[in-house]
Amino acid sequence: MKKYLFIALAVIGLAACAKEDISGGNGPSHSGEVEESYIAISLATSESTRADGDDGYLVGTDIERQVASAHFFFFKDGVAFPVTVTDGAVTAPGTGVNYLAATLNPGPDTGSAPNISDIKNVVLLLKSYKGEYPNQIVAVLNWSPKPGESYDLAELEDAVDLHGPSDDSDYFVMSNSVYLAGNNVMKATPLTVDKIYKTEGEANYDPVKIYVERVAAKVTVTTANGATKFPLGDTVKVDGVDTDVYAHLLGWELHLDNTQSYLLKKIDASWTDDSLGFPWNNSPYYRCYWATSLPAPSGDDESFKMSYSTPLPAGFANDYGYAIGNNNNILNGEFTEKSYTYIGENTNPKYTDTNGNELNPCTKVILKAKLGKEDGTPLEIAKWMGQQYIGEANLRTAIANTLAYTLYAKTVEGGNDVYTSIKPEHLKCVAGGNGAHASIIDDNNSYVQLSDLGETKDWYQLVNGEYEPVGADSNTDPNSVKATNEFLATSLEPSVLYYSGETFYYIDIKHLGNDDTTAEYGIVRNHIYNLVVTTIGGFGSPTYVGTNDIIKPEYPDDPEAQESFVSARVNILAWRLVSQTVNVQQ
Repeated sequence: MKKYLFIALAVIGLAACAKEDISGGNGPSHSGEVEESYIAISLATSESTRADGDDGYLVGTDIERQVASAHFFFFKDGVAFPVTVTDGAVTAPGTGVNYLAATLNPGPDTGSAPNISDIKNVVLLLKSYKGEYPNQIVAVLNWSPKPGESYDLAELEDAVDLHGPSDDSDYFVMSNSVYLAGNNVMKATPLTVDKIYKTEGEANYDPVKIYVERVAAKVTVTTANGATKFPLGDTVKVDGVDTDVYAHLLGWELHLDNTQSYLLKKIDASWTDDSLGFPWNNSPYYRCYWATSLPAPSGDDESFKMSYSTPLPAGFANDYGYAIGNNNNILNGEFTEKSYTYIGENTNPKYTDTNGNELNPCTKVILKAKLGKEDGTPLEIAKWMGQQYIGEANLRTAIANTLAYTLYAKTVEGGNDVYTSIKPEHLKCVAGGNGAHASIIDDNNSYVQLSDLGETKDWYQLVNGEYEPVGADSNTDPNSVKATNEFLATSLEPSVLYYSGETFYYIDIKHLGNDDTTAEYGIVRNHIYNLVVTTIGGFGSPTYVGTNDIIKPEYPDDPEAQESFVSARVNILAWRLVSQTVNVQQ
């Protein structure tokens, strides 16, 4: 049963017409006379968005539903309509701002309905010139306009933070629900003169109904049956014994997590159910389920770069971002603390960059895990040249053994030159995206370079029975260190190394569209996206990419082709619950 709250409001405001014609005509008089009248508003906040199918609804937490401030903006055909004109002002169409502020007061319960969480009543006292009337109204909650500044309807579409200003920072910004009525985009609620009355009592019996929704969406990650570890169906040799590998989940973060949305949802009347892949508009419930979002990064074109205020934290490899929530709590409308986050809309389409790569700028969940034994003991798995190793030291030993007759360190003993094959301690492993050769080594691979000890040596190769410096120019590279590092990066097959067993899985967040349709992936306001991880297969990616750039996550090739896939069931709740399935690392 949904819980509803009646809230009565008294504010100052706008002029219009009551049941009888106040001005004696429909045209503006510009007489300088100011009249007072009343308009009542029934304000409904949507806790969920409605669609066909066996969809559930979540009420959400108390803070997600609270209102600290309310402003009502008035327009005539999208142009700001002043509603605070004063006596004696004869300028046209009037002086004063086009919004009214409201103070909320508790009221009685009203029952339940499938598409609404709270109902609040507002009675506005209007002041305007006789004969001048607005025909549109927009409600904005928990967001304050600039003092003394009027706003056209288009100006209200500007980007805003998901939370209110500093005084209301705990509350979520809400605004008119935008949808399609026939071929008309309903950005504002129509206001007709028959809704304007001479007295507050009369207005209260015939309110204008306005529907609002949060500009934020919500993302949470849970696991089936509260699991914290998943068998990968793969084994590795540990001290000669076949050992099962498990992925132990540590936490998650978002990539391309926008902290803003447009204040008013942007939609396109030309969208169709076929192109988006699902029934996207529901005018009987004053809702739609798709939007145009703020632009995301787009290849090399800096003009399309989006300013994300919070990139993935550099310490995510240690901090693990958000915790894994409890699925039972999610389904019951309760959210484990620190297991969820709020995010702005992101419905940017796929595109091809200047290098011909097709990129998907959708928001991704980056799932952090540690590979290990069933009891949680980490397994530092490495792969190189078709072989599997446990521990970075064993990988360096294998590489050094391969180079034993290729690279030699020169020392002088008793006046004689002594050449000794390269040893494991002369090498160090470098992640592909972090080293000097990142341009040629994939992010999810690693390679070896000379260690601090290795850089103290003079390096030679055996060529036709003669020892020759690896570096030809002894003036710029006297010990052949630079040339040896170049040789190691370009001549050896890269390896795959899961440092300390740490690994990452990348999951694109799906929306409601069918496969390969425009709305297959995306984040839309007033939806809850709950990813439920059911199985994990494969070792994941050893590299974490923590930047604001569009990434195309790839998993390293398995020399033994033993990795399979990660499967996750995605329940998308728009303060409603929608079940979908995605396969990751397939």
